[in-house]
Amino acid sequence: MTSSERQLYAVIRQVRTCFNQLKALAEQLHQGLGINPSMRAVMESLNREGARTVPDIAKEKGVSRQHIQNVMNALVTQEYVESFDNPAHKRSVLFNLTSRGRATFDEMQEREKQPLRRLAESMGIEDLRQVEAVLKDLNHCLESELTRGNSDEVSSRRT
Repeated sequence: MTSSERQLYAVIRQVRTCFNQLKALAEQLHQGLGINPSMRAVMESLNREGARTVPDIAKEKGVSRQHIQNVMNALVTQEYVESFDNPAHKRSVLFNLTSRGRATFDEMQEREKQPLRRLAESMGIEDLRQVEAVLKDLNHCLESELTRGNSDEVSSRRT
């Protein structure tokens, strides 16, 4: 393994640790609401972007449509989200937050304010900007690798 490969792997380990700690913090903050981190992510997407389809959210999050559909089903069951006809597509309905979903998401954001403030204060703004830029680049490279992997898979099936 080259030095760059070892360093990339170290970054990946830190991203995994960060993800798991963010997940644990979200579970702790939102205890009692019946909302898990995946549900929160979907609610955030709907809150930010408005009505969306399952495939749109899956693409944004880089996860399977099946995963988002399962999350959406749970949100619909709890009456945080509702579906309605999509004029642009007959089979892919639109989902949006209900008034209950908006109120719950507002409460979640309120619960997150103090921890986010403390975290932001513990790091410099330039460091945060640099981390964001590096992670954005890494995500772009990963997306390219995933696309390449799909192309390689199709090519190997043809031979």
